[in-house]
Amino acid sequence: MGSSGVKSQALTNAGTGQNMSSSLYGQANQAYGTLAPQLQSEITNPQGYTPAQKAAQNTAAQQSTGGSMAGAVGQGALQSARTRNAGGSNAAIAQSARTSGQNLSNAALQTETNNANLQQQQRQAGLSGLQSLYGTTLGGSENALGLSNQALGVANQATPSFWQQMAQTAGKDIIGTATGQKA
Repeated sequence: MGSSGVKSQALTNAGTGQNMSSSLYGQANQAYGTLAPQLQSEITNPQGYTPAQKAAQNTAAQQSTGGSMAGAVGQGALQSARTRNAGGSNAAIAQSARTSGQNLSNAALQTETNNANLQQQQRQAGLSGLQSLYGTTLGGSENALGLSNQALGVANQATPSFWQQMAQTAGKDIIGTATGQKA
């Protein structure tokens, strides 16, 4: 294949790279237009747990605490019946009630802490998603333009054919004669 064929193919490849860049840019913009608002919403208003999920977690903690409190009261009543001392287990039942209240408070606090942590994770996922989306949007388009530039470099480095060299020499001679620069 002659140099004019190489140059022609290189120019065709450059056009293909530019078309590919435009196509990828359009596709990336379409994806960006769809995903960016969702990711932005995740950043500005992370949902965390739903109210039903938080209620279920709190209910589970309350049931656990209620069960342990009922067990303590039952054991206190059993101890009172065995020892025939009705006031002997009151202090243990009161301590169990205090401990159950503290455990319930800790569980509710942990639910809220977990919710805040989940919201922060969602916020970070949104930021990371936007960053990745932006990189993908530009990356493919820039790579295709790089291929176009490489093809143009090949086209510029291609040796002119015999007839192109003749035309260039003739053109230089005519211009030189017209401007008085060539004898």
